[in-house]
Amino acid sequence: MKIRILSIACVTTAAALLAACTTVYKNTDACEQLMRSKLADTSTDTLKIGHAGAGIYGSRVVVEGSIEHVVASASASASASAATATAPLSASGAHTASAVSVGASGASGASGASGASTASATEAVSLKPAKPQKIVTPAAAECTFHGPTLNAFNWLAPANLVTPPANATE
Repeated sequence: MKIRILSIACVTTAAALLAACTTVYKNTDACEQLMRSKLADTSTDTLKIGHAGAGIYGSRVVVEGSIEHVVASASASASASAATATAPLSASGAHTASAVSVGASGASGASGASGASTASATEAVSLKPAKPQKIVTPAAAECTFHGPTLNAFNWLAPANLVTPPANATE
């Protein structure tokens, strides 16, 4: 009789512990999905989850990750062309200076070749398509649960998604 009670108690304890463990994973997954859907409601940026942690048997879940925003190629190419426009000018200045010194010594054909190479280098740089740039912003959200039921969802970062508490007075 004692062995039967002991085996029933062990099986019941194992089932309770297993149920508590699966609740943690279910709540973590639910918070990750909720974080993705809340971000999708506000923007088309990409969310990458880095870490999800649960505490107190899954009643509080914090999900950390990053939001990747792709900068439009027009603004990226404008900033890239502004950056590259200064580099060829300094290089062409160096070619022109060397051509003038060579031209002064009597080799006038070298200055024409130098000018042509500078023009082709400038055209090659301006024709290269600009790569879209990614801006990565850290993101975090907190979910609180009562068992499997969601009680609250709060953004912790970035600042533009965080809503101030309702009872805060300023």
